[in-house]
Amino acid sequence: MCPHCKAEISAPESAARSNDIVCPKCETRLEVAPGSRTISSICGLAAGAIVWRLSSGSTSDLGGVLPTLYAFLAFGIVSPLVLMLTANLRNAPAVPAPEPAHAASPAGHSAGGHGAPHH
Repeated sequence: MCPHCKAEISAPESAARSNDIVCPKCETRLEVAPGSRTISSICGLAAGAIVWRLSSGSTSDLGGVLPTLYAFLAFGIVSPLVLMLTANLRNAPAVPAPEPAHAASPAGHSAGGHGAPHH
């Protein structure tokens, strides 16, 4: 929900575009608060650790690889689901204005000092 106009923003959009959400009603630039990101990351890591522990006793040929794969998949599934449930939106910081790559110096010298002949 937008903190300015209280417009509803979908949970999948807040999870997919967590750094550059734009409110469809008031056009305010929003982002997911760091607390929500931390909670979702911790839940994903906990799910990955539990899955790794449960699957690490395998004696098959892939016994060394499968626990890591399952833990990776558990993190990748649980973390965005928790983010969708707990996402709290806040104002995003302003985008910095781009500056020209080669600005003329006030003394009239070139930027590198090698463009004009020396006296």
